[in-house]
Amino acid sequence: MDEKQFFVEIVKHIAWPLVTILAVFFIKDKLDSLFSGGVKSAKLGDAEVQFFESRQNSQVNTEFKQDLQHLIPIDPTGIREELEGKIRSQLESVNDEKEKINILIKNLAQQQISGYFDKIYYSIFGSQIKLLEFLLVKPKGEANLQEVIPFFENTKKSYPEAFSGKFFSDYIEFLISWELVGNVGDEYSITANGKAFIAYITAMKFNKNKAL
Repeated sequence: MDEKQFFVEIVKHIAWPLVTILAVFFIKDKLDSLFSGGVKSAKLGDAEVQFFESRQNSQVNTEFKQDLQHLIPIDPTGIREELEGKIRSQLESVNDEKEKINILIKNLAQQQISGYFDKIYYSIFGSQIKLLEFLLVKPKGEANLQEVIPFFENTKKSYPEAFSGKFFSDYIEFLISWELVGNVGDEYSITANGKAFIAYITAMKFNKNKAL
């Protein structure tokens, strides 16, 4: 990859997060009141996405920071300042402050949705992705325990050391705690969040054939 292509890739991945950051400074007074309670969720169609920290073997943390300072990333590249100047110029062309807020909200929401699903993808097993896709094509997105449990049992047979001492309840809890799967009795169903997650990793062309 030559230098020009490298710079294009950097711009492509950090341009809108920087728009979000700079817009915060331009309209910070309005944002103080708009986000005084902290941003804790975002809508994706009919799904409300909650933002937590998680790992496969830990409980979901529902707390979310109450300020926006943590959204400003550290720049390890040293080229952000020049790009910030260009984005500031772009924002100056938007005269309507309500439109600036609208741009900020949409990009902030999308960045948090992406961050939420990225965290899930980092920890989810490949077999759990296959389980979600299985539920996605089932009538009403539902399946019973007898249909679902083979995803765990077959994976445990393939990776006995990794799943030593683990049970189906441990396996399915990750999907339930992140609200990707719902459970009533012996019935399991994919949720709106689960459908959105599959749509996201498909659109981003993430590898669905992860280990485990």
